[in-house]
Amino acid sequence: MQLKDQRPPVWVSWWMAFSIVIVSWDAAYCFLRPRSFGTGDLAWIWAPYNMVPYSMVDYLYGQPGLDANDGFTNAQALMNVIEVFLAIEYLYLRHTSPRSSNRTPNPAHHYHAHAPLVGFAGALMTLSKTALYFLQEYFCDWCMVGHNDRFTFWTVWVATNVSLSISYTWVVVPFIVCVVLGRFIAQALMRDTANQIAYLEWSTSQTQSSLTSPKPTSTTSLTVQSDSEQVESDAVSTSITPPAALSLTFHPRNLSVLVIGSNRLAATRATTFLEAGAKVTITSPALISDASPELKQLEQVGRVKYRQSKSDTAEDWSSLFSNLKISLVCVTDTLIGSQSRRSASSAKTIYETCSSLRIPINISDQPLYSTYTFPSVHRFVGQNGIPSNLQVAVTTNGQGCRLAGRIKREIITRLPSNVGAAVDNVGKLRSKAKSSPKLSEEEEQNHDIPLNSPVPQLHTPSLSRVGSTEKLSIIPDGGVEGLSEEEQQLRRMRWVHQMSEYYSFEHLASLKEEDLDQALELWSTSSQDITLSHHQSGHRNKNAEGKILLIGSGPGHPGLLTVAAHHALKTATLILSDKLVPSEILALIPSTTKLHIAKKFPGNAEGAQNEMMELALAGAQKGEVVVRLKQGDPFVYGRGGEEVLYFRENGFESTVIPGISSALAGPLMMNIPVTQRGVSESLVLCTGVGRQGKAVKLPGYVKSRSLILLMGVARINQIIETLTVSSPNAEGRDGERYPGYLPIGIIERASSPDQRIIMSRLDRIEESLKKLDERPPGMIIVGWSVLCLEGKGKVDILDKINASEDDERQIVDDWLDGNDYKVREGLQEGWRDLLSEVQ
Repeated sequence: MQLKDQRPPVWVSWWMAFSIVIVSWDAAYCFLRPRSFGTGDLAWIWAPYNMVPYSMVDYLYGQPGLDANDGFTNAQALMNVIEVFLAIEYLYLRHTSPRSSNRTPNPAHHYHAHAPLVGFAGALMTLSKTALYFLQEYFCDWCMVGHNDRFTFWTVWVATNVSLSISYTWVVVPFIVCVVLGRFIAQALMRDTANQIAYLEWSTSQTQSSLTSPKPTSTTSLTVQSDSEQVESDAVSTSITPPAALSLTFHPRNLSVLVIGSNRLAATRATTFLEAGAKVTITSPALISDASPELKQLEQVGRVKYRQSKSDTAEDWSSLFSNLKISLVCVTDTLIGSQSRRSASSAKTIYETCSSLRIPINISDQPLYSTYTFPSVHRFVGQNGIPSNLQVAVTTNGQGCRLAGRIKREIITRLPSNVGAAVDNVGKLRSKAKSSPKLSEEEEQNHDIPLNSPVPQLHTPSLSRVGSTEKLSIIPDGGVEGLSEEEQQLRRMRWVHQMSEYYSFEHLASLKEEDLDQALELWSTSSQDITLSHHQSGHRNKNAEGKILLIGSGPGHPGLLTVAAHHALKTATLILSDKLVPSEILALIPSTTKLHIAKKFPGNAEGAQNEMMELALAGAQKGEVVVRLKQGDPFVYGRGGEEVLYFRENGFESTVIPGISSALAGPLMMNIPVTQRGVSESLVLCTGVGRQGKAVKLPGYVKSRSLILLMGVARINQIIETLTVSSPNAEGRDGERYPGYLPIGIIERASSPDQRIIMSRLDRIEESLKKLDERPPGMIIVGWSVLCLEGKGKVDILDKINASEDDERQIVDDWLDGNDYKVREGLQEGWRDLLSEVQ
C-alpha cells in the first residue's frame, strides 16, 4: 500500500522561521520602551523605527501610549511571544520530532500529527493580531495616528502598514498558511486518511521489528510460493511454547460482519454470525450466480447482503471496512478446492489491513493470519425441544478442526441430555433472585467470595431443642428481620450459586415453575403443606404406619454406601436429602420416589433443618417410608441427634444407619493415615463453625496428634490465625500454638472422580488456596501424618525426640520440593477401577 506524500510544504517552515525573527524584534521594541525609542540606549537595535521616528507617529506604540499606561501595546507584544513559541514548536514537530521517534516509519514521509494544529494556531494568531491593530484605529476614529499631517500619515503609517507588500507579509501570507494547514487538519480527520497512516505505521513497525528482533525457534516455517502465490494449508508457524488463546464469549448483536468468499464455508460462517445477531455482508470476486447454493439462498431471502469485490489493494479493503463499519472479518476462500482460491499475498494484505485497523480477522486454514478462531460448538436442547442457553465450545486453535469435533462429541455424550434444561432453570432462579432493588453485575456474580464463605445466620428458631433447658421464643414468620431488601437479595443470589454447585443436573432440570418459586423461600413457623419437588408418586395409605430412617451416605461415592443404606434408598417412598449428597448417589433413587433437597444455604441453616424435619414428620404421619439422607455419618456433625429427639417427641422412633465419615475416609482416599506409628498416636475431630455460625474452641498443638476439621475451609483464615497465634492463652485455642511450618492438607470432594488435595504449610496455605479454584465440600487435616506416606515415607517423626524446629522445617521444605504447595488430583487407578465396578 502506497501512502501519498502529503506533508505541509517547506515554504510554510521558511515563513515560520522568518516570522520568529521579525515578531520577536517587534515584541522586544514594545517591552523595552522607552529604551527602544530614539533617545534610548538600545535605539540602535530598532534603527528603522527610530529613523522616522515611529514613536511620535503612532501614539499607541510611542511615548504618549507609554505615558498613559495603555496596556494594548504590551498585550499585543505578549501575543507576539506566544506566536513565536508556536512557530518554534511547529518547526520542531514538523522536522525534528519525527526523526527522533522510533514509531515513525520514514521521517521523509511523515511528520508529527500535532504540527498542523500548532502551525495553524500560530498563523491564525498572526492574522488576527494584525487585523486587531488596524481595526483598533478604525473604531477609535484614528485616535492614535490621526494627529499626523497628511504627508506623514500616508508615507509613514499607511505605506509601512497597509501597503501591498506589508499586507502580503502579515495578512495574506498568514491567511494562506491557515488555509493550507487547515486542509491538512481536515484531511487527517477523515477516516480513510487516518487508516492509511495507521496502516503505514503498523506495516513499517512490523518490518522493523522483524529485522531487529531475534527469530523464535520453530518446528515448521511459513512457506509462501511466490510463483503460484497460493496459500498452503500446512503453512503454519508453530513455536515451541505457543501462547494460549483467550477464550471469550462474544455477542456481535447489530454489529457489521464481513465474510469474504462465496463457497459453502462462507454460508456456514454467515449463518453462525446471523444466529448471534450480527449484520452480515458477503463479498467475493465471483458473481452471486457462481456462489454456493447455500449462500445464494441466504442472499435471496434477504438475510445477507452480497457485493462483488473488484480490486484487492489494501487501500480498497480499508475503504470497504470504513464504509461498511466492519467489526469482524472472516475469510473463507483460502481453503484448498475453493472455486476462486485467494492468493497468499491477498490473504496477507487483508490480514495486515485488519490488524492496522484493530479489526479481528479469521482466515480459514491460516492460524498465523487469524486473530480469532471458530471453535467446534454444540448447543444443548432445553425444555420442550427449544435450544437452551448452554453451549459447549472446543478449540484447538486451528491445529485440528476434525479433532475438535471429536472431542466435542465426547463431552456431549458424557453430559446428561437434560443439562441444557438445568442451565435454563438456573437462569430462571437467578432472575427470581434478582428482584428489586437491582443488584450490580459484581454483586450478582460475587466471584471473589468463596462459595461457602460464612454469612450471618438468620434468626430462625430451632425446632429440635427439645432437650435444652433454654427454650427459644418464636420470632415472627420469615426470620429475616433486620435484613434490608438488598441484603436479602444478595443472600438469595448466594443460594442460587450453591444450588448450581451441589444440586444434580437431573434435579435442576426437573424443577417446575412452582418449584422455582419455592426454591428461594425461607422456612417460617407457618409453613404447611409443602409441595415436594421431584418425581410424581402415588400417595400412600394414610392409615399405614410410617417410619423414618436417618442414613449416612458416606464420603460421596456410591460404591462406599453401606448395603443397608443402598437398600433403603431403593425402597423408600420419600427421600429428604442434604444438599451435599452427590448426584451420583441421588441417581440411585428410583424415578418414582419423591425427592426433596435441603435449602441449607448460607445463613439459612436453622430454617433448612426445620423444614426437613417438618417434611419428614409430615411424611411419616401419612404413612411414608421416609429416608433422611445425610452426607458422611448422621452422628458426626450431621445433627442426627437433634432429629432423633424431635421425631421421638412427635411419636416416631427413627432408625439410624451409619455411614463412612469423611473425617476418616477423606484422608484415606488421599493416602493419608489419621494415625500412624511413629507419626500420629491420636486424632482430634473438630468442626470449623459452631451453632449459628459462632467460632469454636480448637485444641492446642501436640506433635503426636492429628487435627481434623470439618466445615472449616470457608473460615480458613480465622482457623489459621487461631492455631498459630503466639499467645499460649489465645482466645479460641486450648493449648500450645501450632508451628507455621506444620503440614496441612485441604481435601476436597473425597472419593469423587475429581477429588483433590492441596498440601502446604500452615503459614502458606491461605495464599496457596487463592491461586486455585475451589471444589467444595472440603475438610482440613493438620499434622505430620499429611506427609508420612509420601514417596518412600517418613514414619519416624516421633522417634526424633531432640529434633529442632529447623530440622522439622527442613523436613517440610524437602517434602514440598521448595514450592509453597503441591496438589494431587483424581482417584488412584486401583480405586477408580474398583468403584466403577461396584457402582
